[in-house]
Amino acid sequence: MSEDYRRSVLPNGIRVLTERMPHVRSVAVGVWVETGSRREPEPRGGISHLIEHLVFKGTATRSAEEIARTMDSVGGQMDAFTTKEHTCFYVQVLDEHLPLAVELLTDILLHPRFDAEELEREKQVVLQEIKMVDDTPDDIIHDIFAEQIWKGHPLGRPILGTKERVTGFGRDVIAEHFAEEYVPPKVIIAAAGNATHEQVLQLFQAGFDGFDRRPIERAHTTPDLTPSVNIVHKQLEQVHVVMGFPGLRQSAPERYALFLLNDVLGGSMSSRLFQEVRERQGLVYAIHSGVQAFLDTGVLYFYAATDPGNFSKVLKSVLKEIRDLKKNGVGAEELKRAKDHLKGSLMLSLETSSSRMNRLAKHEMHLGSFLTMDQMIGAIDAVQHEQVQALVDELLDEERLALTTLGPLDRRSLPKDFVRH
Repeated sequence: MSEDYRRSVLPNGIRVLTERMPHVRSVAVGVWVETGSRREPEPRGGISHLIEHLVFKGTATRSAEEIARTMDSVGGQMDAFTTKEHTCFYVQVLDEHLPLAVELLTDILLHPRFDAEELEREKQVVLQEIKMVDDTPDDIIHDIFAEQIWKGHPLGRPILGTKERVTGFGRDVIAEHFAEEYVPPKVIIAAAGNATHEQVLQLFQAGFDGFDRRPIERAHTTPDLTPSVNIVHKQLEQVHVVMGFPGLRQSAPERYALFLLNDVLGGSMSSRLFQEVRERQGLVYAIHSGVQAFLDTGVLYFYAATDPGNFSKVLKSVLKEIRDLKKNGVGAEELKRAKDHLKGSLMLSLETSSSRMNRLAKHEMHLGSFLTMDQMIGAIDAVQHEQVQALVDELLDEERLALTTLGPLDRRSLPKDFVRH
């Protein structure tokens, strides 16, 4: 365990994690709440994201403008984001301004005003955000794909919600959802940078004094990926394609083998898909594979965008690479290259205090523990060739794949030998 990593639990159940980085002058501190769109009952779809916006719009003692001005006055950065399973509020400041950062974070999360006028204004902002995603095909296709593979499950619903849902939220339901979900046992404080564990602990213990609510139970179901083909017609210049196979949950022991398989397939510039479909055939500008992982499920997906006339060729090329992997296996040299790429990316990604703060929180949420850089690199090195090959055989099953296209296309464009669902 890293001597710079410390973990404590406040009396009310809030977990506090720190990583000391004495060579920097900044501190990144985040308040992570284990709630997101997955925790929303269907009538409240999008409420977590709207709450994330609203807490910045004024507290009992600060206006929205004062919150922004306070952060700007010390040259700090303050932001937030919502995912399907968590919400994060974070600030990055010079180490001397950490007390102010903690004061702001605890204020917005303990005393949000949820002012009725601000609520109506912020609804309009979120509606603009929804329209922006609708106008961005390489964004919206992932929402369409999620809805397709997890139909009827909260994971399949968009984080931003829909225009109808967002417009309909009243102040009471927002305050109720906030009180139900923002409870100490679901809160994680993560801080990385030039600050001591004792300092962070002391500041948050004082800031969250008196904060004590119990979580409420919500139904939790694990979704299965539904194999299907969904051709969505839209007048665009290109056809956007997402193809997915069942993946792994966040804490799966085989996750490092999956990261390496993803790297070999389409996770780097030397990957099979990038080299074959873009470099050799020139059929696309954008093509990659990726891993999405949640508490209890996951997906391994491929994304590409191409001219409608080239769609069939792109799909055939992707399937050809998958079939070749299943038949001939991953090469020893490409596995070594994937390991080196993954280790290099990991080390480069952890050079900032904000990225280390992210790692602290995600390890706690996903694994319930902390892995040092050396442990993560050791885990990558330890992956055996047969472990990667076992995932190829288990996950890349064409009978279980789901395909979504968005653009000027119809079903007749599908290759003849494509598995029909």
